[in-house]
Amino acid sequence: MSRGLRGCLVALLCLAAAEVACRSSPAPSMVTVPEAAEGGDTLMNGNPWLLWELVPGEHREKGGHVTINRSGLRDRERGPRSRPRALAVGDSSVYGFGNDDDEVFTSILESRLPADFVNAAVPGYSTFQVINQLRGRTLALDPALLLVATLWSDNNFDSFSDRDLLASYAGWTDSPGGRARLLLEHSALFRRLDWHLRVAPLGARAQKVGWQVGGDDPRTGSRRVALADYAQNLDTLCSIMANRDGGVVYVMLANREDIAAMSHDPAWGPYRDAMREAARRCDAPLVDLPAAFKASGHSADALFLDRMHPTALGHRVMAEAIEAQLVALGWPQQPILAHPSDVPLSTPPDRFEGKGTMVEAASHKLAHLDLDLRAPAYPLWVDLRDAAGGPALGSNPASGPGTVRVKLAARPSRVIVGVTLDRGNDGPGEGDPQVEIGPLDVPAQGVLVVEVPSSLR
Repeated sequence: MSRGLRGCLVALLCLAAAEVACRSSPAPSMVTVPEAAEGGDTLMNGNPWLLWELVPGEHREKGGHVTINRSGLRDRERGPRSRPRALAVGDSSVYGFGNDDDEVFTSILESRLPADFVNAAVPGYSTFQVINQLRGRTLALDPALLLVATLWSDNNFDSFSDRDLLASYAGWTDSPGGRARLLLEHSALFRRLDWHLRVAPLGARAQKVGWQVGGDDPRTGSRRVALADYAQNLDTLCSIMANRDGGVVYVMLANREDIAAMSHDPAWGPYRDAMREAARRCDAPLVDLPAAFKASGHSADALFLDRMHPTALGHRVMAEAIEAQLVALGWPQQPILAHPSDVPLSTPPDRFEGKGTMVEAASHKLAHLDLDLRAPAYPLWVDLRDAAGGPALGSNPASGPGTVRVKLAARPSRVIVGVTLDRGNDGPGEGDPQVEIGPLDVPAQGVLVVEVPSSLR
């Protein structure tokens, strides 16, 4: 063997060893010294890769004792996996805001089943943040199962979008070279080097948590994560676990309105439809918490601290519903395996039995429809649905006359256009007048002209 070939072989072995070593340990937190909580709230630190993260340490938080470990998770320190391990991801409803550590559903599940249940949820986290957190940190915990309970943050109307904010910090997938980065990010060694050489030095730019970084402007009425991106991200989570021979359980979150039946057409309805479709595409179980909360017989006041954060009783109901699903499937004795669909997300809705979702997975380009709005008053909020039935296709605000581009699942032949006069410029809400227009034929090319009745003022 020549000296040059021997050197290449040694270099490859060293790279392989470094890759194995990086896979066994998570990227470090931006916070190196645990801080004490001030004012009774759990502290969060800015992070250009995750937007924000929890500060390690012991905290008191609005009635609950909170333990954050060195990886920024509401959990004790974990060593190598010695038994099946499940990882729960989501926002503050999953994190357990307002409850003690041992009252959160993950702690309850760990006391009932022979498995580890790690709570990786962080207040305010969207699917974009969860994916970054998984790739850079929590996959090192070697989970066999992912409990995906992301909804409220993705659906939320706010003054920033996660895609744009991540792009401004760290070069997200739409930036030059972003697609090459998507391939490289499968390497734990690349992620670790990227962390130390690029992400960590940006910490000084991210000393506020994400909703502060997003700006002080009034809410724009835009979702933090577009419905199209949300559907794609749910598929991505399925693929991540399938590549590790692991499984996914989608957990549909509940809120107070599910008990009180306050709205027949909630703003989060299309996001729930997207999760149902993601579960079908992934061949994965879906835990319906709204149904479980209703069936519990308890009042909304007993189950929720506020509009959407479960009480200790609510977390017990969550744990029982998830446990029942896992036990019925034989987990952890029998593995749950994710099986991503090989049908592109841009397939027309009728091929999904009326439940089409959002984007072309291969190209990451969104289907869209341009609308020429001719209306008597603004601002407006436009929602589209297929005239043939199925969930909402997409939505977008319109601040004034002109063309509005709405991201779609696909381009159906006919659509119903829902138009809301957004009087408060804060997203559709109770009291805002609405009208439905159509069915309208969708042109193969060009712009769909939408005449809004003069009565919408």
